[in-house]
Amino acid sequence: MTDTLPNIQTKEGQEQLRQMGIRVIPQPDDVSRPFWEAARRHELQIQRCGSCSAYQHPPAPSCRYCHSTDLQWAQLSGRGSVYSFIIDHRLMVPGFDKPYVVAQIRPDETDDDLVRITTNIKQCDVHDVYIGMAVEVFFEDVTEDVTLPQFRPAGSRP
Repeated sequence: MTDTLPNIQTKEGQEQLRQMGIRVIPQPDDVSRPFWEAARRHELQIQRCGSCSAYQHPPAPSCRYCHSTDLQWAQLSGRGSVYSFIIDHRLMVPGFDKPYVVAQIRPDETDDDLVRITTNIKQCDVHDVYIGMAVEVFFEDVTEDVTLPQFRPAGSRP
């Protein structure tokens, strides 16, 4: 008899994963690794092109604007605004056991709506989130190796 993983597309499968203590965590690759290493240091960094000065996120091997490979990692303030969001009531992702917000954040340093950080909004009621809401980063240490940049309403503290 072989062990099979639960079907992650069903509530039953998600509940089985929760009971097994399995939580989805990022798997950095060569391009995204600097972002996750900065997060582990509780720093928010995204790529910035050395040729045209454009910011970009998610990370890529070359600049989306001028195609240069001269990319550096730029420190951000951690402030931004909600560009878009959803409230997930399905609870189909292991580690989430109540409705949660998945949002795209436009960092204050950018003036380009194509630069967005996908994250969760926490420390407020899910129904209080709105487009344009001012937010700030905080960091959630998930494991010894993985830290997630999360966002909360600007000016709030835990």
